[in-house]
Formats: sequence, C-alpha cells, structure tokens
Amino acid sequence: MAIHVDRGTVPRVPDRSHVLRQGVHDQILGLLILVTSVVVLLFPMTTQDGPKDAQVNELVVGLVVAFAASARLYRGGGVWSDAVVGVAGAWLIASPFVLGAQNTAVHTADRMLCVVAGSVLVVLSLVSAAVWWSDRAARQKSAGASHRK
Repeated sequence: MAIHVDRGTVPRVPDRSHVLRQGVHDQILGLLILVTSVVVLLFPMTTQDGPKDAQVNELVVGLVVAFAASARLYRGGGVWSDAVVGVAGAWLIASPFVLGAQNTAVHTADRMLCVVAGSVLVVLSLVSAAVWWSDRAARQKSAGASHRK
C-alpha cells in the first residue's frame, strides 16, 4: 500500500505566449527549413542541370540542413540548429562564386537556386534565433516577476 503525501504544490500552468512561441519556433520554422532543404536536395538531381561538383555541393548542404531541421522537429530548436542552418545558408550563397573561382563550371540556374535557397535559410535561421531569444527573455522576465511575489 502506497501512501501519497500532498506537499501543497500547485501544478504549473504553462504560459500561453511561451507555448505559441515554442510552436512557431519548432514546428513552423522547422518545416520551412525542411522544405527548403528538400528543394536544394531534389531540384538539381531531378533536372540533371549543371556540373557534378555543384550538384554534390548542393547534395551535401541539403543533407546537413535536412538533418538539422529533422532534429529541430524531433527535439526542438535551439542555438546550435539555428547556427548550422545559418552557416549552411551562407555557404549556399557563397558557394557558386567560390566554385566559379576554382574554375568549376556553375550553371546559371544552379547559381540562382543556391543564392535564393541560401538567402531563405539565412533569413529563417535569423528569425528562429530572434524568436528563441525573445522567448528566453520573456521567460526570464516572468520568472523574475513570479520570484518577487
């Protein structure tokens, strides 16, 4: 027979604004990042446009971003997933020019896809980081207010 001792604790009700920000941060932005990574993965391979070096570059970046987005959807977002997505987006923006400087042919459509997809990934990572920081500041503010009571 187990004896239950009531210590007078009140179950904590989650802050609605925190739940909304967490949903925006993890699910919506994670899905947008995942969709962008799928476009980067599939578009060059299905069209067979451009040189193989550019396709391999996009394949590797697409896989890295897809794994980061999947981890974000499974475990929730954070600073590291935002950083990985932001760095991958910045590399996608710079890679056509870096590959072009190395005398590797880069098709114009691949260049446009990389720049646009990279820009989208950088913007999404910045938005995600801003949502994460605002949520963190709001939680600290509410914790400080409840602690003073």
